[in-house]
Amino acid sequence: MELHSRTHNLEIDGELHVDVNTIFSSVSAFHKQISGGYACVSLISGLGILAFRDPNGIRPLIFGSREVEGETEWIVASESVAIHALGFEVVRDVEPGEAIFLTSAGKFFSQQCAEETHHSPCIFEHVYFARPDSIIDGISVYQARLNQDKD
Repeated sequence: MELHSRTHNLEIDGELHVDVNTIFSSVSAFHKQISGGYACVSLISGLGILAFRDPNGIRPLIFGSREVEGETEWIVASESVAIHALGFEVVRDVEPGEAIFLTSAGKFFSQQCAEETHHSPCIFEHVYFARPDSIIDGISVYQARLNQDKD
């Protein structure tokens, strides 16, 4: 709700005027109001893509890029295999509580938007949800599944 109302206020005379700091402060306000696990990706029409992850890192979020005709293209996904399958290279995971803004002009902005963060990923990502050939938070899903039997 806060994110929607703040981004709505960016519209002046039918045109969007964006200050990246306003977007990031909206995400900070969102983190303060919402609890639980989430990874959000939102298109801000004509401007770019906003992606952010919950402060506890419960849900995974990763992004990648590729160069096409001298321009940078971006992709955001929950697993590395989606990035590779579409011909992109992984840049890195979005950190718990972090927000990234990828402009339509190819620019990248990042900011930690949560006051406190803890990395507490959902075990079901590695056990059930993710493909075995994926990497989540720098951990091979396949290897994580093999390691389950060692304890």
